[in-house]
Amino acid sequence: FIGLLALFLYSKRYSLVNAVMAVEEMLESVRNRIAKKIAVSELESIEKIGPSYIFNRLSQDTVLISDSAHVIFASFGALILLIFAIIYIAVISFEGFAMTLIAVSLGIIVFLSKRREIIDSVRQATKMEVEFLGSIEQSLGGFKEIKLNQNKAKDLLREQQIIGAELTKQKKRSGRSQTFVMMFSQGFFYTLLGVVVFVWPVVMNEPVEIVIKVSAAILFIIGPLDLVVGSMPLFMEADVAVENLIQLEKRLEENKKKNGDSAYKPIEVTEFPGIRLDGVQYDYVNSEDESGFNLGPIDLHVNPGEVLFIVGGNGSGKSTLLKVLTGLYYPTKGAISLGDKILKESDYHAYRQNFSAIFTDFFLFNELYGIPSRMYDQASDLLDFLEISQKTDFVDGRFTNQNLSTGQRKRLALIASMLEERSVFIFDEIAADQDPSFRRKFYQEVIPKIQENGNTIIAVTHDDRYFDAADRYVVMEDGKITT
Repeated sequence: FIGLLALFLYSKRYSLVNAVMAVEEMLESVRNRIAKKIAVSELESIEKIGPSYIFNRLSQDTVLISDSAHVIFASFGALILLIFAIIYIAVISFEGFAMTLIAVSLGIIVFLSKRREIIDSVRQATKMEVEFLGSIEQSLGGFKEIKLNQNKAKDLLREQQIIGAELTKQKKRSGRSQTFVMMFSQGFFYTLLGVVVFVWPVVMNEPVEIVIKVSAAILFIIGPLDLVVGSMPLFMEADVAVENLIQLEKRLEENKKKNGDSAYKPIEVTEFPGIRLDGVQYDYVNSEDESGFNLGPIDLHVNPGEVLFIVGGNGSGKSTLLKVLTGLYYPTKGAISLGDKILKESDYHAYRQNFSAIFTDFFLFNELYGIPSRMYDQASDLLDFLEISQKTDFVDGRFTNQNLSTGQRKRLALIASMLEERSVFIFDEIAADQDPSFRRKFYQEVIPKIQENGNTIIAVTHDDRYFDAADRYVVMEDGKITT
């Protein structure tokens, strides 16, 4: 007995530890694959999928799978114990075996009848969780706006409460189904125990010792049965989580159709030769494949080393043009040429490496990723040059303080951009949040400093008093260049 107990404990520990390790290694592989696919994805696809959906899959679903591993694998051991206990009952008594098998079969039938309902409710709950997370992101992203507008805050809160109520409804629906399955299983087995103890000996005139053995065996398997049945809902939730991760990977996988295996094969360009757009159009398509804003047709030539300003009203298509120009969006029609070479879709990854961009919705990373350490010495000088050294320092590849105003954070983004040593600089309203003194410095000192190294600058601006800082400018209206 002691030897078997030791063997049991060792084998159970071995199986559970290695099963959990296997699950965690699998999740690491999934996370790495998804992270890599995000890195090579297209902006259009990421916008359609939505950050909330991706965050939810990588956080909630992976955590659910990880947390359920112990219980699910323990239930496999309980299932094995259940099978052999039923075999043991069959050896003792065929009648007892038949009654036990009928009870187990009815439990399985009831579970299967509720399985689809449970899975559907879990899926719906997952969908509502994504929507709820998206609404919370709106609360955080637009926190200033909703604090200034009570009606806006109330409407958003009302929407969150509606989503939360639907989420609760689906969770309750799933919980009721799971509880019914568990209670039916327990109730039926205790009924079976009552039949074995009180009915079987009388009807079949079964010997008392056989009844005692079968009763003891049934009592012994109730615990493993509860574990197996109790883990089924968790197993289904984990199954839905796995399905969600597979679906996310498939949606990200579609991006490879454009880049393919040539995603990291650079175009050999020793010197920036200029860009030409010929009849370029771009049509926005939302997640429901409905057409929205249309850009173009655009004919534009950007010369090497020039400063080009793009001006126009809000919604005229300036930012969209920048995304097409930098290769973040693929043209719906027309062609983009780098020098004399018309770009193919497989060329776009390398083409984008010509640009360093600061968009209106720019993101400031914690560290200066992708910038060689030999450039770090210039960072402190640029902090002084851009008049931000009193607010932050540059230490070990990162700015010590990023809790700054929008205009000041744009200056940090400008430093990071200048250290990237790219041929073309894209600035989308970078001077909009600056004080008048620095705004003047940006046009009269910063732009010339960048241009003197032979760099090309393309900037969206409304500052007509500084148009003389550009070699030329173009005006956009309704998605087209008018002058």
